[in-house]
Amino acid sequence: MGKIKAVIFDLDGTLIDTIPLHEKSFIRLFELFGLRLGKKMIKKYMRLNTEEIYKKLNAKKTLKIEMEEFLELRRRIYYSLIRGRKTVFRDVFPCLKRLKGYRLGIATNSSRRTLKQSAPRELLEKFGKTISFSDVQKAKPDPEMLLKLAKKLGTKPENCAVAGDSVMDVRAAKKAGMKAISIYRKTGASGRKELEKEKPLFIAESLCELPKIIGKIEKQN
Repeated sequence: MGKIKAVIFDLDGTLIDTIPLHEKSFIRLFELFGLRLGKKMIKKYMRLNTEEIYKKLNAKKTLKIEMEEFLELRRRIYYSLIRGRKTVFRDVFPCLKRLKGYRLGIATNSSRRTLKQSAPRELLEKFGKTISFSDVQKAKPDPEMLLKLAKKLGTKPENCAVAGDSVMDVRAAKKAGMKAISIYRKTGASGRKELEKEKPLFIAESLCELPKIIGKIEKQN
């Protein structure tokens, strides 16, 4: 019952240092229309998918564009920002090396297209399965994405651990009946106090702590 067989990772802010680039892409999009979007304003929405951010920013009224145009413009700006950058956090590959024997997956609120643009091939090769917002009806914190990925990995929800930098990852993991582990990053989507309020099983400041944390969870169960 307590054996962890699969580890599911969030992507942006957990495996790759891209949250600041996502923030910048929204700011630049508004600049295209001669408008200013404050960094604090967009930062609080970084845990949401782009469709939700469009609604939160009231972009249809403010920018006078439909969602599809907003999504495409935002993607193009983001892709130009990420092009040629090394974004994988330094602790990622050492962590994955120590997780051999576990089934590994990525669950991201980004689209499939953005997943492929953001994550380098050498990173994706380490994961058996991935799932994106393009593959589901509802984004995290809804558990749909995690439950579908667990099925793809051939694992029961109770045998999965979820590692992510956002409160959305914690909420989705709990709703899915999985073990929630927060990864606090200074450039992540959620602050440490926000993560603490969600009460994950553990909060790590480096993915290097993850193998030991998984061992502790297994002993507790």
